[in-house]
Formats: sequence, structure tokens, C-alpha cells
Amino acid sequence: MGKITTLDELREAIRGLEHQNYVNEQHMRRQVTALAERLKPANLLRGLFGQLLGGKDIRSNLLRMAGGLVTSFIVKKFFRNRVAR
Repeated sequence: MGKITTLDELREAIRGLEHQNYVNEQHMRRQVTALAERLKPANLLRGLFGQLLGGKDIRSNLLRMAGGLVTSFIVKKFFRNRVAR
């Protein structure tokens, strides 16, 4: 983007930035939705059982599961606080 010299160029630059902002927001929303889906307790348990049955290191799997549960509760609290505002 070059130097803006006219009002029309400014408006076009603003439109471009607003569009870029919209695209970024949609991308972030999809990322948060995917993360929330992965952190649902049912999905975490399904992953845990899959790893325990097919995994080699039970201790690290349990630590990952505990970390996932903690993250799930934190995300859940964060979204409840955001919605309440």
C-alpha cells in the first residue's frame, strides 16, 4: 500500500482494513470453536481411552489429559464471563 493522497484512496484503504479485520475475526472464531470442541470433556475422555489403549506411555497420557481438563475448565469460565458482560 502506497502513500494515501486522496479521500477516495483513504476510503478504499479503510474498506480494505475493515475487510481484513472481518476475515481475521472469522478465522479466530473458527479456531476458538475448534479448540472448544477438542476440549469438551467427552472428546477428552474419548482421546484418553484411545491413547491408553493404543499408547505406550500411560503417565504422559494422563498428564496430557489432566492438562486438557484444566484448560477446558479455564476456557469454560472465560467464555461464561465474556457472555455475562
